[in-house]
Amino acid sequence: GNYTETSEPLLWSLPTRGHFDLPSADEFMKSYIAEKTRLGKDIPWEMPLGDEQAVKLPLPIIGLNFPKSATLTLKEFFKCGGLTAIHTSTQQGRIAICMRENLLAGNAPLHGCNYHKSKKTRKIESIDFISDIGTQFPCYYSSLHDGGLDAIAEHYPHATIMLVTRNAKSWHRSMSGWGSILAHWRIKCGFDGNLNHTKSDYWHKKWILSTGRKKENYWIDFYNAHTQKIRDFAMKNPSLTYVEVELEDENMANKMEYYTGVPSTCVMDCHPGPKWIREHPNVTGRCLSIGGISQSTKVQDNSRGGDWTDDDDDTGDQR
Repeated sequence: GNYTETSEPLLWSLPTRGHFDLPSADEFMKSYIAEKTRLGKDIPWEMPLGDEQAVKLPLPIIGLNFPKSATLTLKEFFKCGGLTAIHTSTQQGRIAICMRENLLAGNAPLHGCNYHKSKKTRKIESIDFISDIGTQFPCYYSSLHDGGLDAIAEHYPHATIMLVTRNAKSWHRSMSGWGSILAHWRIKCGFDGNLNHTKSDYWHKKWILSTGRKKENYWIDFYNAHTQKIRDFAMKNPSLTYVEVELEDENMANKMEYYTGVPSTCVMDCHPGPKWIREHPNVTGRCLSIGGISQSTKVQDNSRGGDWTDDDDDTGDQR
């Protein structure tokens, strides 16, 4: 790969204004749909689901959620709906590392990592949905690092971008309890603004001025700025389809069905893998239905992407 233990972090950027009082996902989607309509662009969820379609959305679907923002929930949702859906890795390795190398080489983001061999059918299948495409080392998040989003728009101009957001404070609390990921983001990624021996003045100053051991205020602003960046990107690239929902929205499952055509019953409560399973011996998988009934069998029966153990890593999320 194009990295070593001493590789410097890649440059990244986030908006420096406009993210302190974000509209809700519903409010933004209303503005987004109005702009697409003004430009004469199709709204996929306003069209009937075709006989050969598993979902209403154009493929591939690329989930840009941060870790701990329903990345596993989204993967299981689309797999339940009949898509080949991948959380973080294929047999070829971590998707984010592949995307990073493709960015540096000038290739399409998913070149060489857009297929998967199903453990259930043993067939090689193209990937319809990917979630949680970031990685801590070598650090790469296409929605943060310069050129990542532009490469998606260039090579997949008719793809779908999916974003599930959650309350930024609860996200930070969840991230703070998930190993040392925030420390890696600061040290290995330079997400405190101290990058490549130079400083992103705005973000580094915010880091220094942010109080508290866990820098909660900084990471809340960071999370909201990430949402703003993706929204700006969606508005600037109307050939793409964009869908955003909020994890805490009590109607989230129904809205997912409206936008995608996948039944709302496919929205599940997903948790980290082996550790969570060990602590909950009465469950049979990482995901439960919203009502608390295990959906492992349903997911396997309805999916052509294999069983829930397809991912070789422990990355998960708490809904």
